[in-house]
Amino acid sequence: MFRISTVLATAIVTMFSVVLIASTGDLVYVDSILDLTTGYYPQAAQLSSKPLTGLTEPSYSGTPMYATLTLAGTSYAIVIDQDGSKGKLYVDVNGSKTLKPIDWTQQLRDGGYLTSVSFDIPTDHSTRPYRLFLMWNPSTPTAIIYFRDNYMAGQIELGGVTYKMAIIDENSDGLFDDLDHDQLLIDIDQDGKLLASRDSHERYRLDAPFNIDGTVYEATSVSPDGSQIVIDKSDKWVDEKLPLAVGFAAPDFSVKDSNGKDLSISSLKGKIIVLDFWASWCAPCRATLPNVEQISKDFADRGVVVIGIDLDRNEDAFKGTVSYFGLTYRQAFDGSEGKVSSLYRISGIPMTYVIGRDGIIRGKDLRGDALKAEIEKLINGK
Repeated sequence: MFRISTVLATAIVTMFSVVLIASTGDLVYVDSILDLTTGYYPQAAQLSSKPLTGLTEPSYSGTPMYATLTLAGTSYAIVIDQDGSKGKLYVDVNGSKTLKPIDWTQQLRDGGYLTSVSFDIPTDHSTRPYRLFLMWNPSTPTAIIYFRDNYMAGQIELGGVTYKMAIIDENSDGLFDDLDHDQLLIDIDQDGKLLASRDSHERYRLDAPFNIDGTVYEATSVSPDGSQIVIDKSDKWVDEKLPLAVGFAAPDFSVKDSNGKDLSISSLKGKIIVLDFWASWCAPCRATLPNVEQISKDFADRGVVVIGIDLDRNEDAFKGTVSYFGLTYRQAFDGSEGKVSSLYRISGIPMTYVIGRDGIIRGKDLRGDALKAEIEKLINGK
């Protein structure tokens, strides 16, 4: 009779347990990303007057400038026929080296032109679509900007719960398996919507672990075409990302302010809080500081507390700026990688949060008259 040792049996059980933990999600291609997000990471291709070999070309009215895009390993030619301040667009949409005229769909405020083009990417048996935004500006005529106008969407079961999900090809290379570049969205709060903003609690880099109700997961593989993803339990630990959208509770923190006094969101419950993230090296921040100071004075006797969270690299720069502008509202030095800015996932400043008396976020990224109007609305109980 064949016997398995206790050690070997444990190893086999462990191996199969790991296999069983993994979950597979199937995804389908979505041809426009604008219903998900308007944000993007621009990529650039250089335009050159040097013709591309083997290209079947039309008759140009101006000077042709050539570029090549590589999507999923296949090269696609792009030509801008420059005639004065105008540029006619030609694109090889299927890698056949035959150009197709493409109309610009929009002229931008800065004088640039924008359109969306669907490319055919070869697969083992056929082709798959991949849509890109293309943007060209006569003021920078030797570059064409491009970024994805598509994503993959589906569902996956984790911990017995089915979650809506999506994958975004953020580096716009036609592949969805770049774990260190592409983005994963998980409908963690189960509201049926995927929040794709950069500070979202539902957005993760594909190689980043994420926490759902105390269990940490991470993507272990993604098919190049984005049609399938495998997510497994992780042995890494990360805290849950707290929601930062309007309507959610403001994450609490506990720090010492510039006078050495305890400062937290929870200790100010019943007050309207204006939380302003800034730094002395940030020109737009410096421009808004006098307005924030005036708001603190105008609303001080109406139950409004203004708090500045400073992200300077050193405390001397922070103190010098507070003194220069004569800021009187409460301040806390958080530093360039502080716990408050990390908690609020600050990726750009100035950033302002307006928190209601109930501790719920009621407004964000507001300045000037828009900030005053939101405060007045909360004071009046609206």
